[in-house]
Amino acid sequence: MNWDDSQVNDNPESEASEVYESESEEESSGEQISDELEDNATYREWYAQAMETTEEMRAEKYEKYIAEGLDPEQAKEKAYTKTLWAVKRAFFNQFTTFLWSFAHLKDDDLYQEITDELEDKMDYGADIHTAIKRVVAKYQAKFDGLFLYDEDADEEMEADDEDSV
Repeated sequence: MNWDDSQVNDNPESEASEVYESESEEESSGEQISDELEDNATYREWYAQAMETTEEMRAEKYEKYIAEGLDPEQAKEKAYTKTLWAVKRAFFNQFTTFLWSFAHLKDDDLYQEITDELEDKMDYGADIHTAIKRVVAKYQAKFDGLFLYDEDADEEMEADDEDSV
């Protein structure tokens, strides 16, 4: 902490109590943030996908620990702990991809129009899945230009293929 002279406290008991209260507030705030993260559908989905991605690795560890004589619950916990790095990597790869996309979309006029309409539909009571289906269907034609055959891009891909051979 950076202290200036006006913040110096001559009573060490009071200072200790303030530090304790501050740490308690931080812990409480941390728990609140954690609960909010756990309630977020996107984070839960990314976590589930990360768990699915690392399932084979976790299963191998589990079998190894069972063979070493651990009971099933201990083997499961140890396998989870030992593969947590891979789960986190998969989760944060998805998060990074999202942030990259968002950074490129946030100032896009069409994106703004789509998200505004999505929010309007949800404000009028549509559930998220229905609102998304309707908005995507409505704006799908605006993306048709992305799917047109591009002869120049095709030639570039052929040139890249020839360079890599």
